[in-house]
Formats: sequence, C-alpha cells, structure tokens
Amino acid sequence: MSSRPLSKSKFFATKNFAFIIALIVFLLSILAMNINIIDYFIEILQLNVNDQHFILRNRRNQVELSEGVTFIERDLNISPDILILGVDNPTLDLFGSWPFPRHHHADLLNTLYRIQDQTTRESVVFLDFLFNEIDAADPVGDALLSQSIRSNGRVIVETTFESDPEELDELQQEYVERHDYLLDNFGEIANITGDWFDTLLYLGKDPPVPGIIEGAAGYGFATVSIDDESTIRWVPLLQRSTKFIAEYPLDFFEQNFDSLFQYDGSFLRLQWIDARNSNFPVSLPIFDEDGTFLLDETEVAEITSSIRRRAVPRLMDGDGDGTAEEEQFFISLYIDRFMPSVVLSIVAEYFNLDFTEVEVVLGENVILPNPRVYNSETRSLDRYRIQTTLEQADPETGEILQEAEYRDIENITIPIDELGRMKVNFRGERSDLSRGTQTYPVRSYSAYARRATGPISSTWPQTLVLDNKIVLAGFMAPGLDEKATPMGTMFGIELFANAINTIIMDNFLIDWPMGTQLIFTAALLFVIALLAGRTNNFVALFIVLIMILGVFIFADIMFNSRNILVPSVHPVIAMIFTFLSVVIYRGLTEEREKRRVQGMFGQYVSPEVVEQIVQADNPPELGGVDKELTVFFSDIRGFTTLSEKMAPQELVNHLNVYLSSMTDIIMEYKGTLDKYVGDEIMCFWGAPLDQRNHAILACQCAIKQMQKLRELNEGWARDLRIDIGIGINSGIMTVGNMGSSGRMNYTLMGDNVNLGARLEGINKEYFGREWIEKGQKHIGTGSKIIISEYTYGLVKDKVIARELDNIRVKGKNKPVVIYELIDVLVGLDPYLDEDI
Repeated sequence: MSSRPLSKSKFFATKNFAFIIALIVFLLSILAMNINIIDYFIEILQLNVNDQHFILRNRRNQVELSEGVTFIERDLNISPDILILGVDNPTLDLFGSWPFPRHHHADLLNTLYRIQDQTTRESVVFLDFLFNEIDAADPVGDALLSQSIRSNGRVIVETTFESDPEELDELQQEYVERHDYLLDNFGEIANITGDWFDTLLYLGKDPPVPGIIEGAAGYGFATVSIDDESTIRWVPLLQRSTKFIAEYPLDFFEQNFDSLFQYDGSFLRLQWIDARNSNFPVSLPIFDEDGTFLLDETEVAEITSSIRRRAVPRLMDGDGDGTAEEEQFFISLYIDRFMPSVVLSIVAEYFNLDFTEVEVVLGENVILPNPRVYNSETRSLDRYRIQTTLEQADPETGEILQEAEYRDIENITIPIDELGRMKVNFRGERSDLSRGTQTYPVRSYSAYARRATGPISSTWPQTLVLDNKIVLAGFMAPGLDEKATPMGTMFGIELFANAINTIIMDNFLIDWPMGTQLIFTAALLFVIALLAGRTNNFVALFIVLIMILGVFIFADIMFNSRNILVPSVHPVIAMIFTFLSVVIYRGLTEEREKRRVQGMFGQYVSPEVVEQIVQADNPPELGGVDKELTVFFSDIRGFTTLSEKMAPQELVNHLNVYLSSMTDIIMEYKGTLDKYVGDEIMCFWGAPLDQRNHAILACQCAIKQMQKLRELNEGWARDLRIDIGIGINSGIMTVGNMGSSGRMNYTLMGDNVNLGARLEGINKEYFGREWIEKGQKHIGTGSKIIISEYTYGLVKDKVIARELDNIRVKGKNKPVVIYELIDVLVGLDPYLDEDI
C-alpha cells in the first residue's frame, strides 16, 4: 500500500536541514570577512580577546608568596641581555624636571664606555629621547652630548615621522636634509620585495640635530603603530620615506614616458595632486624587482585620463607677460626609501648585521641571516643561540645535575604584515619598582649618569658587568611617555624592550593559517548542527556554551604553548548564529508539524505518546503500513438488558463513567484508542510508535481494566453492574489513516483484527474462573479475557493463562488455540521497552 510521510521530506527535517543551515552560515561568515564594517567589528573583538591571553599568561607566571610579595619564575622567553635605564622620579628629583640639562646624558654615555675592560661593554645603547632641536640655553650641554655619543660609539639615536606638513617651510627643508643624511650615511633597507606601495608614508619628519646625528653608531625611527583603540600591539620595522625628484607636464610625460626613467635599484613612483590638493600616488610601479620597465601605453593613458578628469590644471604664463596663455596638468616623480625602526636597528647592531644583509618580503617576513653575538670570553663573534632549559643544581651541594640546553639560530625570520609591522609578544606588565615587579631588569638612570666618570682611564672601573647588554634609556616616571598596550599602560621604553625581546628570543606571535581557521570553523559548525538538529534545545544550548568556552580555552592553550593566535571570535560568532538559526528553523517548522501531529493523534493516544511521535526520528505514516501489532476488543455483556433498566440520559452518564475509566487505563498502558462502537472499545498497541512489548502491555491493560471494573461495580446498584469480555490478538495488521479526504480515522485492518474481535465475543461460550465479590463466591457465566495463541506465544513467560480450546473462526482455515488470561507475573506497572 502506498504511503505519504507525515512530516516534510527528510531533506527539510531539522536534523538534516541543520547541516544546510550550518553551511549557509559558514559561507556567510567567509563573506563577512570581506565586508569592511563587519570584518572591522570582528577584528576589534579578536584584538581584545588576544589581549586577555597576554593578561592570563602573565598571571599564571606569578606566584603569590605573601601579601604584597610576588615571585616571578625566570621566563626563558625573556632575554637576559636587555637592561632598562629609567628616567624615574629619583632621577627627576636629582637632575630636575624634564627636560633636564643634556650634559647628564653625556655623563651616562661616558660612564658606560669609560671602563678598563672594553671587552665587557654593552653591545648597543639606545637613547629614547628626541634631540631634534638645539638647546639654545645650554650649548655646552649639546656639545658634551655630541662628543659623548661619538666617544661611546655604540649609540642608536631616534627620529620620528609626523603627519604631513601643511607646507614645506625652511625648517621642514632642514629636517628633510637631516633625514637624507641619516639614510645616506647609516644605510637603508633596500632588499625589499612585495607590494611596497601599501606601506605607510608620512611626509613630516623630525630627525635629531646634526651634532647628535654625526656621532651616532646608528639610527631608527621611533614612531609606533597605534590601532583604532589607541592601543599599541604592533611595531613597524621599516618606514617608507619619499623624496621629490622631478615634475613633468602631462603632455610631455605622455609622449616621452618610455625614455624618462632609468632603473638604478631605487623605488621610483609617480604622484599627482587632485582637485582637493591631496597627494594622489599612482599605484602602478615603474619597474619590477628585476628592473623591467612596466608602464605601457594603455596604463599611461589610464593615468593621464584620471589626472585630466580629477585634477585642477595649472595656469601657465609662457612668455612672462603676466597673462596665462594655457592650462597644463603635471605629474611628479618621487623616489621612496625605507628607513629601519629603532627596534630593527638595535637588533641588527646586536647581531652584528648590516642593513644590506636584511631581507624583507612585505606581508610575509623580515629575515636576519646568520646572526652573531660578541663573546667576551673568546673575544669573537659566535653563532647566536637561545637557552631552552634551566640548569639544574643540587640546592645543598651546588653540584650541577643537568646542564642548561641551548638552541642554535641560523636565521631569524620575523613575521610582518603588508605594512611592515610586527606583532609584539609582550612578556609582562608595566614595571612598578615600588611593588618590586619588573619584566626586564630596570635600573635608575641617575645611578649611572651621576657617576660622571672622568677622562683619565686609570680612574675608570674595571667593568660595569654589562657584557653584550642592550642598554635602553627612556622614561619610567608617571606621566611621561606612557603607552596603552594589551598589558595596560606601559612606558614607551618598555614597549621597545618587548619588541626587541620578541625578535632576539625568536619568539614571534604566529597567525593561524586561513585554511586551518576555515576547517576549524567548519568542524565546529558541523557539531553545532548535529547537536541543535537532534537534541533538546536546552541540552544543545548547554553543550554549545561548553563548546564556546572550549574554543577560548583552546585558543589560550595554543597561545601559551606555541604562540599561535587562534582567531576565536569569528568561529564563536558563526557557532552562535548557526545554533540560533537551527532553533528558529525548528520553531518555524517543527512546531507547526507538532500541532498537526497533535491534532491527528491527540484523540487516539496519551499526550506522552504524542510527544514521542513528534520527537521520533521516523514519524508514522498517513497511509497504511503492515506491522506486527496487538489488537484489543472489549464489550459489555447484556448491554441491551442494561439499557432497558435505565432512562437514556442515565444510561449515557453511566456508560461515560465506564468508558472514561477504561480509556484512562488504555492511555496509562500506552495504548492507541481506535474507536467506540456503542459500548464496544477497540484499541491496539505497536502503532503509531513501535513497541516491542505491545502484547504484554495489552494483557496488563486487560487485567487492570477488570480490577477497575470491580471497583466501579462496588459503587453501583446490583442491577446496574457491568460485566465485560475482552479479546486480544497479535499479528501482522495494516495500520494507518483510512477513510475519505474529508474524514479520516487512524485504524487497523486485516484478518488478525477480525480474529481479535471474534475472541472478544466468544468469551461467553466458555466457563470462567471463580472470583470473590463481597465475601461471596460466584461462578462466572463465561471467561473474561481470551487471548490467541499468537499473543500467548509473545507473553507466555510473563502471564498466567489456561488453555481453553482449539477453535476454527470465520475467515481462518487453520484452527486457533485460545487461552484465558488469568493474571500477569510481571505485575501491573507498565512493562516498557527498556524492561525487555
């Protein structure tokens, strides 16, 4: 018999369609990455989550010894070669408020280099102070500082970039010349590949005064990268500087573009000024990395067309008579040069590398090849290595139990973004000497500067124990050069210390590959779809919340163990959207389906069964289906006689009491009510839900009904008491909704149904068992409950029954053995499937 599914097609079932929803959310999440405002929102959230990783790591590294005393175990990811000299409150108290006289800086530098054992000197000194103007009030201090920088020979000075100047005045021109002097005399980063057009470009420059520049050992820019939250998480390692070369009339450029330029390894580019007087760089390079000329006639036509359309022409007075004869557009040629940051410059000096050896691939990495550090014991440059394990010693004898282990470094590969920025791996919070907390060793600036070592070498100390140290001098007083970082407010010099440490400890933050991120997200959404589509919403919600917490815990573990930044916000948002979408879909579809099922089966089965039908993986069908079932018929004996004794309304009320009691018992035993035919009740077990225990449930229901009937009879007058017969049969029957399109009934058909009906009627033909009623012994006029041999075969080990006869019934050629059901051995608690 053909059938039609009760629910929608399996494809649209929530448990299946949930995966389609997950796929849609996954694709939308990928699309969201390319929508600026959404990607920006997710990125901001992710940055704040990453900040929490830093904070949690710092807390785990601290052990509270007692109130106000914290012990921090030595972190092997922190270089012992970094020393900070802080301009702190004691320094300001001693030397005066900032800016104090520059001769104190000279005293510091003199103290550092004036030692007798020059092999134990620091490797590099960085002064995080901008000496961009001559101190007119103290020219002697300037001279002393310049001389000390030259004498020290290891000082890195800083320059800065500023926003574009409104006009190139005389002072700005001087700054440009100082800037070019730094590039020409101390070198630049030239080995660059990648799209250098995307790097940041500031036209404003603020370099040191000439006296400071000329004596320095190196230089670098100190401008840092501040994100939209005014928090510093990156430091740029190189910065693009530009210089004007020439200006060409647009017509002349258009006609001679292929002969104007000559490749010399420089980064040449074109630029023009639009109608709003803004610089508009041409994004097409003139030469590629191999020196191949790239511009062709088509590209030049596009450039000149844009200029004529968007720029304002300049009025030209060709004959000098004061009257403009023509309008002319112009295009300018610039040369870009790349300056190292102070971080990169310090690291290169520490590793004894020249800028010509540094390789840069924008958007990928900066490579520092073959780093070497000075060994004061051998007085030679040794291969750089990093300690990986601590030395183990016996605390009592001092005997070395296990030597420290080291890792040799052949190359240091610094991951950078397309702007040339490196993520800083912050190793601790801001130093607070009052609480005794410091990530890197901090000494007071004044402790060295006030010594004022004289020029006579015989009076110099043997050593300052600064072997190969990177000495960083900067502000460490509240209110001076404080920066917002993931670890909270931090002094600028500590920011540089963290950036330098990130490089020299080869301890970089690594972004999770995009492909891995997508696979991770897809796997999570698959699990969410599996849960949300197949389990209770509240259970699924609880598991989803655990999974979300697990994602953040996993990200934190990856951060701490492998320095990998797992993007947790994007997959978590996708997980939430997937879960909510599946829940909403279920609400829109399954609730409607549930109401339809309830309307269809609510009149046949108990509410609990209806709920099971709704939740079933394979819901029942509207058409007929052949199944093994147990059918149950009961009928009142002598109903005609009873009806003659009662008025019609009294009979109806009396019958309703009986039918209600019997129906409640059917529902209690998970049966399905088929119909009432007058005083006859027809019900069955095994549909619409499968029940392996259908036969024993029907037997329990019959015994329970007989007990209930005796209770009812005790409350009625003797002439109104009811006697019933029950017939039960098991076998293959056709069950389903049958009838017309306007009226249907969920019922049974087949020979085994007919046999059950005949067994009910045949009860009166057999002598029944004895029973006790009100202390008097009665002999029944017939048996009460007859079950077929088929039912008996399913329940014989669970019931007490006596064989009655071997009969032939109408419609059956083969005789059927019948039994009277007397009692059930398993008790009257509903015998459920889980009891089997």
